Amino acid sequence: METFFIKDGNTCFFGKCYYCKPEEAACAKGEVMEGAVTLWLPEWYTLKTWRHPYQRTYRPGFQARWEHDSKYCRELMKPSSEYYYGILEFTETAIFDFLMGNADRHHYEVFAKAAKHGRLMHIDSAKSFGNPLHDEQSVLAPLVQCCRLRESTWQRLQALRSPPEGPLSKVLDTSLKRDPVYPILTPEHLVAVDRRHSIAMRVVEQCIKKHGRDEVIVSSWPQR
Repeated sequence: METFFIKDGNTCFFGKCYYCKPEEAACAKGEVMEGAVTLWLPEWYTLKTWRHPYQRTYRPGFQARWEHDSKYCRELMKPSSEYYYGILEFTETAIFDFLMGNADRHHYEVFAKAAKHGRLMHIDSAKSFGNPLHDEQSVLAPLVQCCRLRESTWQRLQALRSPPEGPLSKVLDTSLKRDPVYPILTPEHLVAVDRRHSIAMRVVEQCIKKHGRDEVIVSSWPQR
């Protein structure tokens, strides 16, 4: 309870984590606040946490290397890089986070037995679906700089662009209707999802135009 306090008559709290600060607390309206439920994985699902190569510094006036070095991914794509085998994981997750407006992917988790070569777990996305009018395009930096994407992901993105399978907002809204607390996302958020989907598609198309489809859209990494 030491992280709870009263501000302007409203109950506020901040989390316990490396980046959590009292000045960035979340405040209710009085004592009422919308929230989310955290579902814990079974205890036998042992995860390992690694620092994300596109982590932000969270320090005003101090940029991470990827924010000012457009060729940063060239280092990651060298076989000697500790992040070499995760290139497709980082570009896919960038699209996933961009669609939700999540700019807080500072670490990532994989199953412990897989070490760094495992599939990235898309968990800890609490800072998502905030301002639907703002598209934080820096989240797409891994895709912009690395220009690599799985063939299956690219095909799915294309299918979700328009009917019969798309647009993405319709698929998402239909899925959420099964939830007892529907509607979960506002109409503005659904519009934002389609807008961001189009932006991500354009980034991939620009990569293809620059490097060629065979180099950008791949079935596996490293390429064989």
